[in-house]
Order: sequence, then structure tokens, then C-alpha cells
Amino acid sequence: MRARTRLLPALCSTLALTAACAGPGGVELGHDWRGATTFALARVDGLVTVVGVNARAGRAESLVVVPQQADDTDAVSPGIVELADGRWLLGVPRDGGGPDRRYVINRTDHVLDGMAGDERLRRVLPGKNLVAEVPGLPDRAGTSGVLVKDPSDWSTRRELRIPGTIGLAASDPGTDTVCLADGDRQVHVVDMHDGETTPVPVPTDLEIMDLACPSGRPVVVGARSSASGPLRTDLTRTDTATTVSVAGGRPDAVAATGSSIVLAVSTGQDTEIVELDAVSGKQLHRARVEGVAAALALTPTPAGWLLYTERTVTRVDLATGRTKRFDLPGILLDA
Repeated sequence: MRARTRLLPALCSTLALTAACAGPGGVELGHDWRGATTFALARVDGLVTVVGVNARAGRAESLVVVPQQADDTDAVSPGIVELADGRWLLGVPRDGGGPDRRYVINRTDHVLDGMAGDERLRRVLPGKNLVAEVPGLPDRAGTSGVLVKDPSDWSTRRELRIPGTIGLAASDPGTDTVCLADGDRQVHVVDMHDGETTPVPVPTDLEIMDLACPSGRPVVVGARSSASGPLRTDLTRTDTATTVSVAGGRPDAVAATGSSIVLAVSTGQDTEIVELDAVSGKQLHRARVEGVAAALALTPTPAGWLLYTERTVTRVDLATGRTKRFDLPGILLDA
């Protein structure tokens, strides 16, 4: 059973849609729910807020404040993820071993709907019909327990044991397969329907930096330990995985579609957004985002790619190379 938490005071609904209003703690809340093409979490004046990002308009504003409780912890950041059915799910960690608090964004009523949670410190990886909940630490005998759940009622279908600590995890809402990587450079592909887990070989000289899982196929992105010089990417495609090695820069983020792979690579004080053909590795597009030394997230939208830093978002049109930067209302927690 879900309990609804109404967070916008009645005064806000009487204001013009173009005006902002004061929410809990005096946080300024916007009204652009219709224009938000994606959501993020940010800390504003000490409170966690849901940020609506209007990629077309180049605007990001807090829309609702996440309820604050006495046992919230700042040691682990809250998370946000879009499920395959379009719902946006928030997870807020708690102190003292309690399960994470969970909320679903209600775009119709402009509130957060509370959900009963029973798991702690888990990342949610959305699949087409199922989701995987992945822990950040081993929980038994050096293995990590991955829970497979049905997002329609959040019942547990099965628990899978994965060796070691899961450092990187990715999924594709178009399939029910997840890709996982541990600290020992081991990559596993997991079929959530039958629980089959398949190890995938990775070059031993590649430092794994990020992971994607388009159509259930792992895309492993890393840097060669001895590589230097101008920015260069090398793509290797096998029967089981795609590996992209980067030289002359640090890969900070990766996103993949069925036909291309997009990387955000730091080259010092700037970041290069590079799109590669997923089969041949040929560079399709490239754009420079000046003044961004490190990227925290890379998200596709119909209006272009969004590159997140701690305090800003940059919309990137890879076809033209044009960029537009705009501010977040606070410090980014997750996107």
C-alpha cells in the first residue's frame, strides 16, 4: 500500500505558472512539470530536491522537496532511476541499518508517492519486465546478492549470487538482462528471467572505468595504463562484448544505443563528447564542452545529450557541435 506525501503548500497552486514559490525549508520550487524531459536529484539549502530538467528550454529547477527524516544519512547519496514503464523511482538511504525509503514521482498531482521498502543501499537497474536490485558491498562469503523483482508489485522473483563486490552495473529497459563488473576486472551478464550468469572476458591491461548494457550486450569502457598523447578510441567487438579503450583522456561516462556508443572523455580542463559506431568503432560525431574538467553523468534526450557536473548541465548537439550550459539549483546528487 502506498501513502501519498503532498509536499507543495496550497499557496503554490494559486501562483502564476511562470512564478516560483517557496517550498519546505524555503527552497524555491518551480512549476515546469510539463516541460521536464528528465529528472535529477540535487541538494538545495541542505534539503534533497527533485529537479526537473527541460532540455529544450535549457532550464533546471527544483520541483518538489524529498521528505526529510531524522535517520536520513549523508554518507550515501540518494538515487533516482526511470523504470521501463515511465515511472521515476527515488531511493533515500537511512542510518542504523533500516531499509531505504522509496518514492515515485507523481507528475499528475506534482507530489511524491511513498512506497514501502524492504531493502538497504541497493541500486535499482530497470529491465523490460523485471528489475535488479544491486548491493554496493558483499553480503555473504565474498559474494553479492542481486535481487530480481517484479516492479508491478515489487515481489522478489529470485536472488542471484555474484562473486566479489559489484563496482559497476548497467541495464537496458528494453531487455531483462543486466551487466555487472567487480573490482577484479570481471564482467558478468545476468539474465533476470532464468538467473543464468555468464562471465565475459576483458583485456587484462584495461582499467575498467564505466559500463553500458545496450540490448543486454556489455560495453566495457576503460583506459590503457600506459596510454598518452592525443585523444584516441579503439573499439573491439567480440561475440560476447564490446570493449572501448581510450587513450589521451579519462572516460567519465558512457551511454549506448543500438547503433552507437557515446563517451564523455575528460582531456584536462575540457570534456570531449565522442559518438562511435557500435560495430566499426568509426567516429561519427565529436563535440567539445569547454570548461568541464569532469563529467558526472551523460543522458540522452530528444533535444540533445545532457552532460552533468556538480552544479551545471550542458546540452550538447552532436550533429552541430553546439552546446548550451545552464545551472542546477543546487549540488547534483544523482541523474
